[in-house]
Amino acid sequence: MNLDFKFEISNLKFRRCRLRDVTTVIAGLLILLLACHPGYASSGMALQIQTPDAELMMPPVSPPQFQKEGLPLSWEDSNLKDIIGFLERRAYKEALAYFREKEGTAKGLSFLDFIEIGDPGGQLKERAATGGVGQVGAVTSFLQDLNKMGQISAYMLYLIGHTYFSLEKYQAAETAFLTALVPMPDYIRVHESLGLLYMRLERYEDARKHLARAAGLGLHTAELYGALGYLHYQTGNFWSAASAFQKALMLKPDYEQWERGLLQALGRTYQHQETLTLVGNLLKEHPDDAGLWLFRAKAALQAGEKEKALSSLETAIRLGNDDRSNLEVCAILHMEMGSIERALVLLKNSFAEGMDFERIDQGMTWLEQAEEWDSLKQVLGSVREKWGDLDDLQRSRVLIREADISLHKEDLSTAGDALTKAISLDPSNADALISLADIHWKKGDSDRAEMLYQRAGAYGAYREKSMISMAQLAMDQDDFEGALRILRDVLKEFPDRTDLGRSIESLRQLMLLQSDG
Repeated sequence: MNLDFKFEISNLKFRRCRLRDVTTVIAGLLILLLACHPGYASSGMALQIQTPDAELMMPPVSPPQFQKEGLPLSWEDSNLKDIIGFLERRAYKEALAYFREKEGTAKGLSFLDFIEIGDPGGQLKERAATGGVGQVGAVTSFLQDLNKMGQISAYMLYLIGHTYFSLEKYQAAETAFLTALVPMPDYIRVHESLGLLYMRLERYEDARKHLARAAGLGLHTAELYGALGYLHYQTGNFWSAASAFQKALMLKPDYEQWERGLLQALGRTYQHQETLTLVGNLLKEHPDDAGLWLFRAKAALQAGEKEKALSSLETAIRLGNDDRSNLEVCAILHMEMGSIERALVLLKNSFAEGMDFERIDQGMTWLEQAEEWDSLKQVLGSVREKWGDLDDLQRSRVLIREADISLHKEDLSTAGDALTKAISLDPSNADALISLADIHWKKGDSDRAEMLYQRAGAYGAYREKSMISMAQLAMDQDDFEGALRILRDVLKEFPDRTDLGRSIESLRQLMLLQSDG
C-alpha cells in the first residue's frame, strides 16, 4: 500500500512524496508530516522596473538681488547705478572692468586682485565693512577719501561675487561671498548664493549649511526650496528632498522641474500612492512620455497593483522603451496574469538584446510552478542559444530545469544525466544533489542516495531538507530506529518544526508494536 500526500509550506508547492507502508497492521498509525524538498527555486528576487535616471537640472544662477540688505559705502554709491546696469544686461566682464577703474585704490593690489588670488593674508576681510558712511562716523572729505582707499561694503562684495559666479570663476566668487559675511554674518542673500555655488562644486555639505542658514534667517522662496530639494536628492536624503520639492511647489505650482524632482524623491521613499497621483497629473500634460509610464508602472507594482503596472509597462514599450530588463519584468507579469503567449514574445525580444539570467530564471520558476512545461521548454531553448554567455553556476541551474522537464515525463535516465552534469559544473548545487539522490532512491540505490543527501546537508540552507529525506530513506529500508534518531536530530536543530512531534510519536509507537510482536 502506498500513501501519497502533498504539503504546502511558505507558499511553495512541494513534490509528492511516497511512504511505503511497512505492514498492513500499522499502516494507519504512521502519519509522517515531513515536507519534502522543493524543486529548484530561483532566488525569489523582487521584480524591479527600471525607470529613467534622474535628470534634475542644477538650480540656475539667479541674478543678484539689488534690494540693499547691506548698504554701499559713500564712494560706492555714486557708481552703483552703473554697476547694476552692467549686471542687468549680463555684461559681467564689463562690470568688473568698470569697478576696477572706479575703485581708485592708490597703490598696491586692488580689491579685485585680492578677491582673485583668494585673499591669502586676510587683508580684504579686514577692509570689509557693513556699509553706510564708514565705520569712523563723521562725513568729511578726508574721511571719505580714507574710506575710499581702505574699505569695501558687504553689499558690493555680494555683487562682485555674483559677477564672478556668473563667469564661472568659482574661487573668486567664493572669496567675495565669504568676505561679505565677515561684517554681516546674517547676510541672507550671500548665504543663498554660497549654497548655490557649493552645489556646483559638489561640496554638498557646505551647500546644505548655507542654504539652511538662509532659510533659517527667513528666506522662504520657491527657488530656495527647489535648490534644497535638488541638494537633498543628490546626497541621498530622499525624504527631505521630497519635503523640499513639495514646499517649492506650494509656492510656485506646476513648475515641471520640481514636479519631476518630487517624482524621483517619492519613488525613492516608497510613497506609492503619492507617486501614482503625481505621475497621473504629469501624464495629462505628457501622455507620450515613456519614462513617466515607467514611473507609473514601478509605483503600481510596489503598491501591489499588478494589472496597472502591466498596462503601464505595455504603454511604455509601445512608446519605444525597449529596456531588456523591463521587457523581462513585463513578461513575468504576463505569466502571472495567464498571458503566456505574450510573455514568450517579450522574452524572445529581450533575448535579442542579451539576457538578465536572474530575471529569466525567475520567469522559468513561475512556468515550472504553473506546470507550463511546453512554455518552459521554449524558454530553455532560447537560453541554450545564449549558452556561451553563461557561467558554470548559471549553466548548472539551467540543467536542473531540463532535468525537471525529464522528471515530469518520468524519464529518470535523462534527468539523472542532466543533474550529474549540473553537479560537475557546480559541486555546491544542493538542489541538484537532492534531486539526483531522489532518482537513486527511486531506482533502489539507497547507498548513493544517502551519500548525496549527506553532501547536500553540508550546505546550511539545505540541511533540514536533506535530513528529512534521509529519515524517509531509513523508513523505506525499515530502519525505524535510524529514522527516529534522524527526526529527533531535526527537531533539536530546528525547534520550530513542531509538526514533527506527531511523526516522532507515531514512529515510537510503531517500534513498540514491533517489539511487542
